[in-house]
Amino acid sequence: MRQAVWQKIAETLQQDIRSGLFDNGGRLPTEVVLAARFSVNRHTVRQAIGHLADLGIVVSHQGRGVFLRDAGLEYRVGPRTRLTDNLVRQGRRPEREEVRVETIPAPRAVGRALRLPFSASVQWLSYRTRVEGRLTCLNDHYFPTERFPAIGEDFLRLGSITEALRCAGIEDYLRASTRINARLCSAAEAKQLDLSRGRPLIVTAGVDCDLLGRPISVNQARMVADSVTLTVERDE
Repeated sequence: MRQAVWQKIAETLQQDIRSGLFDNGGRLPTEVVLAARFSVNRHTVRQAIGHLADLGIVVSHQGRGVFLRDAGLEYRVGPRTRLTDNLVRQGRRPEREEVRVETIPAPRAVGRALRLPFSASVQWLSYRTRVEGRLTCLNDHYFPTERFPAIGEDFLRLGSITEALRCAGIEDYLRASTRINARLCSAAEAKQLDLSRGRPLIVTAGVDCDLLGRPISVNQARMVADSVTLTVERDE
């Protein structure tokens, strides 16, 4: 069967990518440049680019161009799930923005996970994470106020959940459970993460426990789907 022109262009671009012509996560030439290179119209180029996008090789950002899909950040989910440690091991350092610390009534699902009485409050820590200038994640953590009244203050001072827990006498803790799903971002999330509305997110919801098995925190991370790779590690 005769191969369509756009398919030939897509194959040539894949060969260019495999040969290292474009940097990982780098920008491809514009449609105009590619159309001139292959002596075709822009619609044909658009078909080829669309095919590469369907294969997960490139991603198009409106107004910015077409980029190779970066494998992105690796987020390890296992017995000891630590966002900062994950990133530091990859040679990347997170920057936290718009940090909020509030005492709020425990949301029903949070209260159940933390085994709290109906009227209990929690310390809510909320922030967004930027890595190498790129917004990647929205984070929410909930801690029982009675046990961790100063967790927010310590987090603001130290910049680390692990270090803040250490101040409260928790030297080590384990991930009891993690639920992972994917959904489209809301209008509010799109604004916070500087995304176009309807972009996919990976959402993880976890419960951490101390070494005696008592729940100490509930956390949620909403991550830009095409910037994160999840690796699920087996229990130790």
